[in-house]
Amino acid sequence: MWFWIFIFINNLFVPLLMIIFGQVFFKHPPDQINGIYGYRTKMSRLNMDTWQYAHQYFGKLWLRIGRLLLPFSVLGMICVYGRDEKQIGIVGAAVLIVQTVMLLMPIVWTEKELRKTFKQNGTRK
Repeated sequence: MWFWIFIFINNLFVPLLMIIFGQVFFKHPPDQINGIYGYRTKMSRLNMDTWQYAHQYFGKLWLRIGRLLLPFSVLGMICVYGRDEKQIGIVGAAVLIVQTVMLLMPIVWTEKELRKTFKQNGTRK
């Protein structure tokens, strides 16, 4: 039972992180381009326009994906409630792998969107 609770809580971490930071990036992106906090890629840091656009686009994606992942993560773990630790571990790992892929895919999508919207020098097309 304790192992299931531990894995369950850990599997909630990624979707909740995506929801919280997605909301923050979408509604309140960092005011200044910086190398410490925010969506920091070469393209997003070209100017304030690319910086704001990247944060809003990326934040919206993370918010939506996090909201989709949360119930699926809960459902996946409910399916193995009361099972042995091996089954709980396998399902928990599978859920975490899917979450990790979905955590990283918005980077690819955001970079494509930035390149579609902006020229290499950061001006809008």
